[in-house]
Amino acid sequence: MHHVRSDRRLGFTLLELLAVIATIVTLAALLLPVLANAKTKAQRAACASNLRQLDLAWQIYYGDNDGYLAESYCSNNSNAWVQGDMSIPAQATNAELIRKGSLYPYAYPGGGGVALYHCPTDPGVTIGGTNYPSVRSYSMNGFMGARDPTTGSIPLAADSYVNFFTKDSDLARAHPSQLWVLLDEDERSIDDGCFVTDPNGQVWFDFPAISKRRHDFSYGLSFADGHSEIWRITDPRSKSVTHGMVEQSGNTDLERLAAASTTPK
Repeated sequence: MHHVRSDRRLGFTLLELLAVIATIVTLAALLLPVLANAKTKAQRAACASNLRQLDLAWQIYYGDNDGYLAESYCSNNSNAWVQGDMSIPAQATNAELIRKGSLYPYAYPGGGGVALYHCPTDPGVTIGGTNYPSVRSYSMNGFMGARDPTTGSIPLAADSYVNFFTKDSDLARAHPSQLWVLLDEDERSIDDGCFVTDPNGQVWFDFPAISKRRHDFSYGLSFADGHSEIWRITDPRSKSVTHGMVEQSGNTDLERLAAASTTPK
C-alpha cells in the first residue's frame, strides 16, 4: 500500500494567531464602552425606580396624615422620615434605623423595604480611613415637612424663602412638578436624612452624587408630583467638590438644584 504524504497544516502559524488575537482585542475595545454604558443606564434606571417608589410612599404618608408631609428635619426628631446618621459608623450600617423612620411603613408594602433607600452605585461611606457599607444613599429636601419655627432658617441664607412646607396644600405655592423631594446624595456628603440647600445658589452645604462611579457624574431626584429624573453634572466646578460648605457662586448645577428646592416668600 502506498501512503500519500499530506502537506496540510494541522494548526495556525504564529502570524495567524496574532491576527486572531488582534481581532479579538479590537472587538473587545469596541464592545467594552458599549457594555459599560448599558450598565450605567441600568443603574440609573434602578436608582430612579427607588426614588419613585419612595416618593409614592411620601405621597401615601401625607394622604394618611391629614395632608401633613413627612418631616425631613432629623435633629432630635422621632417623627423624621428616616433615622440614622451615615457619618457615624454604628449608624451607617444599621438598617433598623431606616425601619424606625416615619416613611418606612409606607415604603415596605411595595416590596422594596430597606433596599429602596440604597443606590446601586453607592460604594459606602469612608470614615477614618475605613469603608462602611452604608444602608442609605438618599436624603430629603430640607424644606420638606414641618419643624419647630424657633429653629430659624436652615440655612440662614434661606430667610427670604419658604422655610418649610408643612402640608401638601403648601406645595401649591411652588410648582410640585419642579419641586424635588428626595435625591441621591454623595457618600462624601451624606449624614442625616436632611439635605440642606442654599436657595440662593451660592454654597454647597450638602451635595448630590458627583463622581464618575455614581452614574457617570449624574444623580437621581424625585419630585412632589411623583415623577423622577436623572440630572447630569454640567458645570466643571462641581466635579471639584469633595466636602460640604463649598462656595461656588454662579455654578449652574447648584443654581438648578436651588431653584427646585423651595420658593420665595
